[in-house]
Amino acid sequence: MRPYRVVAISLSVLVLLAGSAPAQAPSDTSARIRGSAISDFNGRPIAGVMISVPEVKKFVVTDSDGQFALAGLPAGKRSIRVSYEGRQTQDYMFTLQGQQTKQIAVVLDVDAEDLNPLVVEARQANIWRDLAGFYERRRTYGAFAHFFTREEIAKMRPTRLSGLLTLEGIVTRCYQDCRPTRYTRGKLCTVPVSVDGVALREMDYDQIAVADVAGVEVYRGVPPTDLNHSLVPTVGSSIWMGTGLSAAGQCGLVEIWTR
Repeated sequence: MRPYRVVAISLSVLVLLAGSAPAQAPSDTSARIRGSAISDFNGRPIAGVMISVPEVKKFVVTDSDGQFALAGLPAGKRSIRVSYEGRQTQDYMFTLQGQQTKQIAVVLDVDAEDLNPLVVEARQANIWRDLAGFYERRRTYGAFAHFFTREEIAKMRPTRLSGLLTLEGIVTRCYQDCRPTRYTRGKLCTVPVSVDGVALREMDYDQIAVADVAGVEVYRGVPPTDLNHSLVPTVGSSIWMGTGLSAAGQCGLVEIWTR
């Protein structure tokens, strides 16, 4: 009987020890990137774009919705490369954080020989000041503003930007100086204009070749927060008053983005 008891106690101890010290899987400290690839011509998704991290020999191809996601990347500064139909871009450097996902936007000119891509980190629509931000705001604020894509502008064939803005009721009037204006609630007021996120002298924007315009967004009333001030004020942008002032943005806003 005694040998039997010893064996039984020993087995119980072994089972207890095994249950009190379960094996733990190591935590995943790798980083991830995800995002979308769209056309700079009309903002439509592009399938078949390869997003790669050459340093670690990992890549992913965008799906039919232009979406991509790539996990298991080491944290730190990593270069990202974009390839499409045998053409590839230069490398773009991003800092990846462990256990975090970096959201990236890729805007491509698929007709250009060198793709001419815009590869940037995704941001809030109201402060995202580049062509990718234009398409994000188009999706977010489409009900409150008119967004002219390069495709739409090409179909309209305006000879000058002023011709396009006339369709929105914006006309450049000259008194002591020349400014784009519109009637709002029966009153004539000036409309701030920026080019690539920077306030431009209002009399000069019409010098931009229409073929060089990638997108135009026109707000009729108060624009979203932070859109009614420029990144860098320039000499002559006198009506660019900025956030917080009583007259800022009351007559709308025009943002022009170039290729």
